[in-house]
Amino acid sequence: MEGLSRLAGEITPLKALMSWRKYVKLVADAVKLVVPEARVMVVGGAAENRLTAKSDVDVLIALPKKPSFSEAVELRARVLEAAEELGLPPYAPIELHIVGEEELEEYAKRGETIPADEL
Repeated sequence: MEGLSRLAGEITPLKALMSWRKYVKLVADAVKLVVPEARVMVVGGAAENRLTAKSDVDVLIALPKKPSFSEAVELRARVLEAAEELGLPPYAPIELHIVGEEELEEYAKRGETIPADEL
């Protein structure tokens, strides 16, 4: 019985995924701290209501201009660090995509995009 109660409290991928909206809000708050002029959108399975237990949540960070690879890597690290300070757990199934504003149209053509502040 003790083993079952211990297992019930563990975070499984599905349990982590069930809190995706909360995690996106934490990431969006972190983005506002790190790069206030950026727009934050949810794309992919979460935006299209087709998440599975193996999904991650795709968060699009659109900057005024397209970042270089090294700028995107640095920004990803800074955003995730700020999000963790705000309470984002290390197991949160979040995948960041950092692009320039001009690339938003391409994402919109691929599927649904939802502004993070509308969640």
